[in-house]
Amino acid sequence: MRTYSVSIALTVTTAVTTGLPFAVQAATFDFNQLELITARPIESDTFLSFSGTQTGFFNADPTAPDSGHIDISLNSPGNPAPYYGTGLQSSPLAMGETRSASLNGSTNFTNFFSYLTNNNIDLSNIGFGYGQKADRDVTETWNLGDDLLGQDWLASPDSTIEERIYQANPNAVESFLTLGDTKFISFGYSPLFAVFDYGETVEAEDNLEVIFSEAVTAQKASDLDNLADGLANAFLQDVTANGGGVQLFLEDSGVEDAIPVFDPNTGFVVVNFPLPLNLRAVSVPEPGSILGLLTIGSLGLTSILKKAKSQ
Repeated sequence: MRTYSVSIALTVTTAVTTGLPFAVQAATFDFNQLELITARPIESDTFLSFSGTQTGFFNADPTAPDSGHIDISLNSPGNPAPYYGTGLQSSPLAMGETRSASLNGSTNFTNFFSYLTNNNIDLSNIGFGYGQKADRDVTETWNLGDDLLGQDWLASPDSTIEERIYQANPNAVESFLTLGDTKFISFGYSPLFAVFDYGETVEAEDNLEVIFSEAVTAQKASDLDNLADGLANAFLQDVTANGGGVQLFLEDSGVEDAIPVFDPNTGFVVVNFPLPLNLRAVSVPEPGSILGLLTIGSLGLTSILKKAKSQ
């Protein structure tokens, strides 16, 4: 859901997208710099690694409420920010895909990996997907809501950092794991937090993107066959042994600018980006801790809004 370059003219065409792996460069970000987003990534040495494609899109009509705000951060390209974010299989230009990304690595998911090995299941047969549910309109996926500075996003011409909070009706969206085309695990709802650091230059090489969720629960799908049921149980065993929660985490740097595609059928500008995702097994915060975070977040938001109003 990063920003893209529009130096190449928009073309009226059908996008051809793939879920092929993308190279990922090691990068780090100091989350203490964040002012709007109160959630934080949770460190974990137990995770699954996926590679694929995510999609950002926005209304091509600049007067529409879902047209996306203009990037104002220092060294940003100054283009519209994608108002909507979703996985490849839920893109406005989806072509029958059933997943957003495919598994390419496993670290300390011992039960899960053993089950894959013992049953001759190739890593690439495991997929991850997210987006609006099949019976929902594409506009019901994660989005920037009112797209208000200080509420849904935060940036400044004096800072290279932009923060965005993508939210949705929890009943309208989903995130899940698949074995082939079969969903065997579903995850609880969380906003998606996106952080962009445009670096010391206007070039893309020093840009950094981080996207993560809150810690959420995982649940086994119903009516699974024996193979998928056993795989789901193995996954849940590893999650339970590491705190009972799962967190989505993406960190990518130096990605080349994406080419936007205009879809005349929907009126959206659609942009595809790499999805080098880690699915971390983490502890779920206690209810009291969650309440504390919400309180801190409310106080921080009040301060930010007062600051924005005074300016």
